Amino acid sequence: MTATFQIFLPQQSVETIPELPEDSALSFGTLPQDHLRDLTTEELSALCEQTEADYIGFLDVPLAEAGQLNQLAAANIDPSQTSLVLSPFDGADLFVQAWETLTPWAAALALNPFEHAVVLIRKADLLSLQNLTPSRDLLWQALIRLVQTGLGCQLADTRIEVADYHGFPQTLPELAPAEPGSERDWLYSLLQAWQPTEDLETITSRPDATAVKAGLLCIHDYLDESHQFSQSVQHDGRHRAGDYWHHIMHRREPDYSNAKYWSRAVGYHPLLDELPDMVAPLFEQFQSSQVLDWQTPLVSSGRWSLNDFVDCCAECAASGDPELNAFAKQAQWIEMQLLLQRTSLDATTG
Repeated sequence: MTATFQIFLPQQSVETIPELPEDSALSFGTLPQDHLRDLTTEELSALCEQTEADYIGFLDVPLAEAGQLNQLAAANIDPSQTSLVLSPFDGADLFVQAWETLTPWAAALALNPFEHAVVLIRKADLLSLQNLTPSRDLLWQALIRLVQTGLGCQLADTRIEVADYHGFPQTLPELAPAEPGSERDWLYSLLQAWQPTEDLETITSRPDATAVKAGLLCIHDYLDESHQFSQSVQHDGRHRAGDYWHHIMHRREPDYSNAKYWSRAVGYHPLLDELPDMVAPLFEQFQSSQVLDWQTPLVSSGRWSLNDFVDCCAECAASGDPELNAFAKQAQWIEMQLLLQRTSLDATTG
């Protein structure tokens, strides 16, 4: 049986909808809001009721190459086995790595899939969800709750070209964030519900499993809560990932001297050898002297310098330079996402 799909796009993206053959399993619809994150519970229910397709898809940005969605519709997707299909945007390397490395539950919590992929959700599963908390990012909340139940997920081979996508979320975490407001209580509740002993199939390093939770909380700015978990496994784990998250938490607090104490506690972590190559494109993207002046301190040794990045973040706070701040937030995002993946691997392998 061939699965059928209906993908909903914002009104401003309608002109990018491709012409489809008459026998296509794919159709399109228009979202009632300009952005996915503003979709309400009532509007989501109405979309489910109006479509006869097996899967409801969502795309929040204009397409650059519309024909790729036809390839997605032709993919071998079995509605009896697969609840969720993710077709990453071209350039969504960190997102793909997250879904290939982390469990689906942890990956769904780590970063919002709707900012990095065309997301297809089996209609029957969306209809089965009860008591979604009214909030922005309702679809993200729904997706997390679905993968939490263990329903089948598939990462599609098709890469979708979209306009103005550079691999990062639309809003990056701040270097020194404020405490999240009550509008994110739904996310905090789902983060708290994540338990490594329930989600990780095989745990070979319990300190690192605990550090995964510290990382998830830190990524989403719950610094005090992250601190509780990282502190509980201090100086432990295969590569002291808990100490690395402890370091990041204090850097973002910001308590720069304490962050440097914990960088010394980390000592060596394999990620420090990877980050120079991962961050190198940022030095090509940001050409201001304020950014380029940090290239030598941060990466010239061939190893990422934790303490120099602390100093870089401190300069961001002191100078308010927008280019340097944008660079540092992107570097921080790369660092936190990769560290979460490495922490999960340390928890489950070896």
